[in-house]
Amino acid sequence: MSFILKIPNNKFLIELHNRERKKSWLSELPVLVKDDILEEYAYDWVRYIADIKKLKHSKIKEIMQLGFSTAGENIAYGQKDEESVMKTWMRSFGHRRNIMSKSFNRIGCASKYSEDNILYWCVCFGKK
Repeated sequence: MSFILKIPNNKFLIELHNRERKKSWLSELPVLVKDDILEEYAYDWVRYIADIKKLKHSKIKEIMQLGFSTAGENIAYGQKDEESVMKTWMRSFGHRRNIMSKSFNRIGCASKYSEDNILYWCVCFGKK
């Protein structure tokens, strides 16, 4: 039996982050702009956690050493698409805080299927 795995769309995931930020009633938040360095870091990290089949946060200090004055990260696994992972993150205080933080203006997204077809997600945030 074979089936087709959906390839997540990073551009759409960034759009969903910015939609949530526009809903903020506290203050106007800066638009999150795709950052190639953050995307590469997110891809390297999500590849690692999908390979070990375990959620594990990276070291924020490593992200900051890439040229960011502040950084954050959201990870998840098992959600089938961009909307599902955003719903999961928005229901979690810590993840929501990262998404809604006025300290961030850059974003990099990545996802990878593990060998047993579980989808892992990583989003890195930063400020330049």
